[in-house]
Amino acid sequence: MAKIPNFPQRLMDEHARWHMSHMNRDVRPGDGISFLRFHRSFLRKALRWYKAQGLNLQRVTPWSRIPSAVKAIPGWDSQLQEAEDRIVKRLGSFKSSDELGRFLLTSSLHDSIHVLGSEVYGDPDFGVIHRSPQSTLFYRWHGLIERWWRKYQQLNKSKKTRTQKTKTKKPAL
Repeated sequence: MAKIPNFPQRLMDEHARWHMSHMNRDVRPGDGISFLRFHRSFLRKALRWYKAQGLNLQRVTPWSRIPSAVKAIPGWDSQLQEAEDRIVKRLGSFKSSDELGRFLLTSSLHDSIHVLGSEVYGDPDFGVIHRSPQSTLFYRWHGLIERWWRKYQQLNKSKKTRTQKTKTKKPAL
């Protein structure tokens, strides 16, 4: 079972509050980076609590990719596949972390994985925003998002370093 026993209500409430404050409105500039930063911080807090309980860390190990079982059910469509492909194959196409985060929200990839994963793994908590943090699947999915973001940040850092080196080269005399 994917449900985490005795998961703290304060953490459930914190997660629900963030999402409720961003629901029922258009995604705006800044929302993407807010989504990524909030979940990075939330993962740290929740996993710190999880470790302190002596629970099995393998149950919350991030996915390395979206599981094929999730992609094999009828709800997985070409639009979701295109969204995943952009992140996996063209991560450098995002102009900023904010754009990456907004893409996760507006492409429906984030929400769809919660819903489809809930079906595939028989875990109704994972598919409901205010209950999802008490599911081990939440940490697997958001851990994958975190991996993507870290990879994006590394790519971006490499681009900036190459650009700075090019700009600082002194002309030969």
